Amino acid sequence: MNNLSGTVTSLPTNGLAPAPMRPIESRVAALWNLLLRIVLTVLGLYLLWRVRAIVTTVVISLVIACGAAALVEPLCRFRIAFLRPKTQRTIATALVFVFLAVMLFGSIRLLVNPFEAEYAHLQKNWVVYRETLLDQITRAKDMYAGLPPEVQTFLQRQLSEQSLPSPAGWVAGALGTTVSWAAHIVELLLIPVLAFYFTLDARALRNEALFLVPRGQIRPTLAIIDEGGAILRDYIIAQFWLAVIAGVAVGVGLKLIGMDYALILGIFAGITRAIPVIGPLLGGIPVVLLSFVYGAQTGNNMLWAWVLVFFTSLHLIESKFVMPKFLGHRLHLHAAVIIIALLIGGEFFGLMGMFLAAPVAALARVLVMHYLILPRKRREQQERVAAEGAAERAGGASTGRILRLERAIRTSISSPISPSLITTASATAPLSPSVKD
Repeated sequence: MNNLSGTVTSLPTNGLAPAPMRPIESRVAALWNLLLRIVLTVLGLYLLWRVRAIVTTVVISLVIACGAAALVEPLCRFRIAFLRPKTQRTIATALVFVFLAVMLFGSIRLLVNPFEAEYAHLQKNWVVYRETLLDQITRAKDMYAGLPPEVQTFLQRQLSEQSLPSPAGWVAGALGTTVSWAAHIVELLLIPVLAFYFTLDARALRNEALFLVPRGQIRPTLAIIDEGGAILRDYIIAQFWLAVIAGVAVGVGLKLIGMDYALILGIFAGITRAIPVIGPLLGGIPVVLLSFVYGAQTGNNMLWAWVLVFFTSLHLIESKFVMPKFLGHRLHLHAAVIIIALLIGGEFFGLMGMFLAAPVAALARVLVMHYLILPRKRREQQERVAAEGAAERAGGASTGRILRLERAIRTSISSPISPSLITTASATAPLSPSVKD
C-alpha cells in the first residue's frame, strides 16, 4: 500500500503531469514575461516611428472618415426600395465626399474674393499708397533714431548677419522644403482615397481586422473599437464647434475693429481653425496683411497692429482655456490632462502629435480601463464572493447575508448612479430567522 501511494505521488515528476513551479521559478517566469513585453513594446514604437509618415496619413484619413460617417449614416438609415444596401451606401458616401469637396473649394473661392478686390483697388491707387507707405517708413526711422543707444545696439545685434540666414542659405532651405513637400504629394492625394474607403467599407475592414484577434479577445476588442470610434466622433464634433466659435469671434471682433469683409474673414478663420495646430496662424496671416492694405487705404495706419493683437489674444485664450475645457468635456478628461497631452505630443511628434494628443489620451484611458482597472476589480469581486461563500460555510447563512449587505452599502456609497442599491439589496436578501420572529 505504501509503495502504491509512493508511485502515485511521483507521477507528476515522470512527465504525466506538470510539476508545480517553485516560488523562485514563478518569479523568474514573470520577469521574463515582463521583459518580453517591454522589448515588444519598444520594437512596436520603433516601427511606428519609422513609418510615421504612413501612420500620419492613415490617422488623418480615419479622422476624415469619422467625420464623413456622421453624414453618411443618416442617409443610409432611410432605405430605398430599388437599391441594395451596398449600392445605397456607395452613393451616399460619394455624395458626402462631393459635398465636402465643394465646400472646400467654395470656401477658398470665398476667401479669394476680398483679396482680388483689395488688390485691384491697390493697383489702381498705388501712387497714393506708396506715399503713405514711405511716410510710415520715415516715421519708423525717426522712431528708431529716438531710441536710446543701448536699445539700438540690442536691435542691431538681433538683426545682424549672424542671426539672419544668408540669401543663398534661404534659397537652399526653400528648395529643400519644396522638394520635401513634393515628396509628400502622393501621400496627400492618398488621404481622400483612404478616407473614402474607410467610410464605405468600415464594417468589412473591421471584420477583416478581427481575424487577427484570438477568439477569446474578440468581444473586448469590439468594445475597444466602438469606444475608439466614439472618441474620434466626439473629438471631431468638438473641433467643429471650436471652429464655429473661432469664426464667430473673429467675425465680430473684426467688425468692431472696423475691418471690411468681416463675415468672409470670420468664415475663413473658422475653416482654417480645423487645420491641426497651425490653423489659427494660417487664418491670421492673410487677415493681418489685408488689414495692413485696408489701413493704408483709409488712413488708419495702426489697424494691422490692432488686428494682430486681437488674433494673438484670441489664439491664447482659445488654445489655453477654451480648447482644453471643451475637449475635456467631450472626451471625459480633465483640462489639465489635455494640456499635458498636447505638450507631450508636440515634444515627440510635432504638429501632428499635438493635433492627435487629446484623442490618443482618451483612447489610452480606455485601454487602461479595459486591461488594468477592470480586471483588477473583477479579481477583487471574485475574492469577495469567495470570502462570502467561505464565511457562509464556516459561520452560517446569517454571516453571509451580513457580508452581502455590507457590499451593497459600499457599492451604493461609491456609485452615484444607483442610490437605491441598498434598498434593492436588502429587499432581495432574506431575513434571518431571528428577525422574522
